[in-house]
Amino acid sequence: MTAHRDFQRDFYDAHFHRRESAVREQQVHPLFCSFNDRAAALVLDVVGETAPDGRLRVFEPGCGEGLLGAALQRVAVARGRTLAYTGADLSRSALDVARTSVTADFLAGDAAETAAALPPASQDLVVAKNLLHHLDDPAGFLRASARALAPGGRVVAFEPRLGCPQFLLFNVLAARRERHYFRGQGRNAEAFAAAGYRVVERRRFSLLPYELAFVIRPGLFRRMFRTGDPRALGAVGRVDDGLTRAVPWLACYEVWIAEPPA
Repeated sequence: MTAHRDFQRDFYDAHFHRRESAVREQQVHPLFCSFNDRAAALVLDVVGETAPDGRLRVFEPGCGEGLLGAALQRVAVARGRTLAYTGADLSRSALDVARTSVTADFLAGDAAETAAALPPASQDLVVAKNLLHHLDDPAGFLRASARALAPGGRVVAFEPRLGCPQFLLFNVLAARRERHYFRGQGRNAEAFAAAGYRVVERRRFSLLPYELAFVIRPGLFRRMFRTGDPRALGAVGRVDDGLTRAVPWLACYEVWIAEPPA
């Protein structure tokens, strides 16, 4: 387990260092920001207005370069919510990039360790995007997260699907790093069950290849699709949602919404 974790840490330390200039473009790209804002809206919808005093405490382990964290803050502001965000990542290089766009407390370390370091009942939401399939022991991480969640808190996990062509291609090319991905969503179901969670909902999210087009280092697609017209951005989002409903087996993500054991 330690060897796999160290391999990932070393890879991402080098990865985020090389991609820093591309990330700067991603952080302000209107169409890519709209994709992350839609993911953030899905996350914030999970708790509605139940957080005390309108203050929402969110922990995102595996936060990477902070793209979702920045979106959570944008959407919270737009909704008049106060967001207290804590991000964590195994890669210090990733956290260095995230600090440029996200106002947060940041923790360096693996997901289970940083979740366990949080005070008990200190978080309303734990958000894990592209994380569970990187962990050798996802159930252990979920148990640590359960301790950190306040009563009524939930975990929201975005996990790439085997049926998504873009993820399947990328992960075949990085089979060592993404090895747990190939066990599919059944592995995630086992982890939630082993940690005692009740899965409240599973849904599919996004079909268009945002992360194929905009995350890669070459900037061709970022230059081609630069529109910031709100009507165009909204139309693309509606098309993406419609395609996801029409052909859900090709969707990029399975979204898990789960409650920890009492």
